[in-house]
Amino acid sequence: MKQFINAHILCFVLILLQFSLFSSCKDDDTVGELKLDRAAIQIKEGSEGILKVENGSGGYQFSFSDEGYASAKYRENLIYIKGEKYGKVTMKVTDMEGHIATLDIVIVSKVLNTDTQRFVWGDMIELNKANNWAITQEVCSIAVTNLMEGKQFILSWDGDSSVGAKDNAKLLILSNQEAEEPQELILAGMEILQIKDGLCSVVFSTDEKVGELVFIQ
Repeated sequence: MKQFINAHILCFVLILLQFSLFSSCKDDDTVGELKLDRAAIQIKEGSEGILKVENGSGGYQFSFSDEGYASAKYRENLIYIKGEKYGKVTMKVTDMEGHIATLDIVIVSKVLNTDTQRFVWGDMIELNKANNWAITQEVCSIAVTNLMEGKQFILSWDGDSSVGAKDNAKLLILSNQEAEEPQELILAGMEILQIKDGLCSVVFSTDEKVGELVFIQ
């Protein structure tokens, strides 16, 4: 009788263990929310941007707030987005479990008008006039400064100053006015479009705003 009871207890323990292992495996297979490696991206017209899927269950589908601005395809955990025409659009990514992630896409022009040397962030600052604005360039930063007004805009990025898209770009806005706190904006993207005859053209953006910089190096 005792052996019979022990056998039943052992059988019960084994069943519990199998159930526990099954539950553990099921939990491990649960992917959770869909996550992309960024919330916004800047892409030049006709060019392609790449973002990484950090977490998701596969079977991704793409939709856009407006058609014709961008297209997307998925390959090996990366989403390739092509900028079709100038403008802004929001892309929605849905995985097979119904999780959703959104991405703000800013499509910028291939070429900037270079008739005027300028810095544009909302208002336009002309850089080739006697207006107290000056520009300073380092390997991976450009500062536009007005000492008289106590204002400065600093673009910075990783890498060099050659033509092409730049990683980890930021815009720092400084002012000596007490009411104005420093602002550091993480940019959706920044690209040096062209360097020709000593004239450099740069475009940069957040998910809401596009800036331009044209200057003599």
